[in-house]
Amino acid sequence: MAETEAHSIFRRWLDALSRLDYDALQELVHPEYVEEWPQSAERIRGFAAFRAVLEHYPGGVRPLALDDASARLVGDEERWVLTPGYTVLPLAGPGTYTTIFRNRYPDDSIWFILSVFQLRDGLMWRRTTYFAPEFEPPEWRRGFVELMPRGDRGDGPSSGIGE
Repeated sequence: MAETEAHSIFRRWLDALSRLDYDALQELVHPEYVEEWPQSAERIRGFAAFRAVLEHYPGGVRPLALDDASARLVGDEERWVLTPGYTVLPLAGPGTYTTIFRNRYPDDSIWFILSVFQLRDGLMWRRTTYFAPEFEPPEWRRGFVELMPRGDRGDGPSSGIGE
């Protein structure tokens, strides 16, 4: 598969973020950038606010904390999600992309980060991000599921970068 504009932006975003290269990150962000975090009901307007969040993170944001091997981008076609109540909801439509990757936080915990983003003028314009900690499976499901090696988490059936 040829690398799309979205794949290129995602690769460059992860690279710049893993190096904490704020100048490179800013080059990828639209002047009207908005990011929303529904879990905490927060909205970040503009790159300056996004950078301030990273720079003031308790314990600091460490370079190279992103697990590049887990990084996945899916997009430019419709995606749907099944909620715990078995309701089907649209997750993304044409021109909307979903990214999934693992990140190690300053306390050494591992979290999955899922973002749905839209491009405008070849730049990241809108982004909605969800944060989910890794956890051990409950014992009651043991007979019904197949356990994946930790390194395989997030790889799933979705196509990855460069596939």
